[in-house]
Amino acid sequence: MRSRFDPWSGWIGSALGFLLVFGTVSTGCGRTTGQDLPPGLMSFPIAIELSLDEDAEGEPKYLYVTSSNFALQWNSGNVQSYDLDKVLEAIQTGCIGAGVANSCLRSSFEGNINEPECVCDPVNDDDCTAIPPDRCSVVPSNLRFRDPGAALRLIPVDGLIPGEVSIGSFSDGMGLSTDGRRIYIPVRSDSNLTFIDVNEEGQLSCGGAFGEPHTCTSPYRSGSAELVNPSLNLGLPPDPVDVYVGDLAADFGDVDGSDDAALDGDYILMAHREGRASMFFDQFRPGGPEPQQRPRLAATLDDLAPEQVTITYEPGAKRAWIPSAEVPAIVRVGIAVDEDPTQSYLFDAGLLFVSGLDQGRSNRDIRFDPREGRNLAYIVSRSPEALIVARSDVAGGDLNMVAQIPTCGDPSRVQIAEVPARGDTVVLAFVSCFLSRNVQVVDTDSFQGLTTLTNVSGAFEFVIDAPRRLLYVADFSTSVIRVADLQPILDCLESTGAEEGTECAPRLLGLVGLPQPVAELPR
Repeated sequence: MRSRFDPWSGWIGSALGFLLVFGTVSTGCGRTTGQDLPPGLMSFPIAIELSLDEDAEGEPKYLYVTSSNFALQWNSGNVQSYDLDKVLEAIQTGCIGAGVANSCLRSSFEGNINEPECVCDPVNDDDCTAIPPDRCSVVPSNLRFRDPGAALRLIPVDGLIPGEVSIGSFSDGMGLSTDGRRIYIPVRSDSNLTFIDVNEEGQLSCGGAFGEPHTCTSPYRSGSAELVNPSLNLGLPPDPVDVYVGDLAADFGDVDGSDDAALDGDYILMAHREGRASMFFDQFRPGGPEPQQRPRLAATLDDLAPEQVTITYEPGAKRAWIPSAEVPAIVRVGIAVDEDPTQSYLFDAGLLFVSGLDQGRSNRDIRFDPREGRNLAYIVSRSPEALIVARSDVAGGDLNMVAQIPTCGDPSRVQIAEVPARGDTVVLAFVSCFLSRNVQVVDTDSFQGLTTLTNVSGAFEFVIDAPRRLLYVADFSTSVIRVADLQPILDCLESTGAEEGTECAPRLLGLVGLPQPVAELPR
């Protein structure tokens, strides 16, 4: 039965109309041309990554988020670093079991709903309304606003965002260097690669001081400004949409490590929407303009499939897979890396044609099974709406399909997690579905859907915090991060309760950021 406190509750819905918190910056839909995105605010978060920096318990310390400024309400997008200990402590103490006094929900109430007199215990107070987790959000204490959006409880936290920088609009993906000290962002308004340095305190720098909000300077917004081989007439293709970052020595070095010095550094693969790919090297190079260690464009490749979406490296194969949203084929890009970096290049490694399906078109994302010898690829398809399981160790021709698992509507992205269960491990696939507002969980061993996290208004990119058993979902439509508990799934895997569905579903704990729901996204 539907709770009276769910997102469609008449009591909650009517109360939202009367809630105002006075400040200086409006979060309405009006354009603010010429103004950068205000400090502490998210605007259409498009990609997130967990830091490699860990605490004493081995848990990630920071969550990196890039806002695309998709509606062009502001003059910039941004990249933010969130302190996860502070996020989760605020959710635990302020959102879980939180309540608001009914008197503060009345139209006659003129105060601040976040003041102490409005806080109550819904378990022991009859005049108290429980706050649903999707109405409670953690925000930085320096965020200035006059409308709390869809929130019933906002929890301001000092030091929530240790690092924040402004970048161009229409960021579309994120990668993290293998040592965790640099973030890479494909930015479509710049038609280039933006790179941002990050220190162990989660502070960001791209031409300014660590810990100080600033706008990335030109050298950091033009990753292709320098070439690995300056004698080549090489230009970066337009419209970058995704990146993958890997370790040169680990993926392309000799087994004995004899060439590790020459391959010290990272490579960045970039997919471009209209059938192109490119590769950068990020290695220390004495001399030259600052920064001395910066990405340099190494190679490009043309004449691939149109409407490319993401790029994923196939472990051990020295090639990347790129799905197309338009043609029934998977692009595979071969990667040739030499000790002499000027001799490195990309090549077409052969299409895999998607056959035996309704249409086999509009593929969106790809991940590979992490278990040795499995050689399976998991492909998100929108036609049909399914997670396609296919063999990855094929030379070419038709896609060697193993299974087709129906998903929620409009599937967008997939992540793979190997979790302990049944005395062994189980690989789960998490599939976000944008228009149907869900994240579906699939058991890849049984090829069956396990459960679904529902009512996620704009589920798109997400990451899995395995040590904490948490899920962080970038809600593109509401400009928040949703935090969900994965423990119910693990409990189901250890019992016979997996068939009961709702009891296995991840449990939403709370939000991060100021909720700014939009009725319709601009086209």
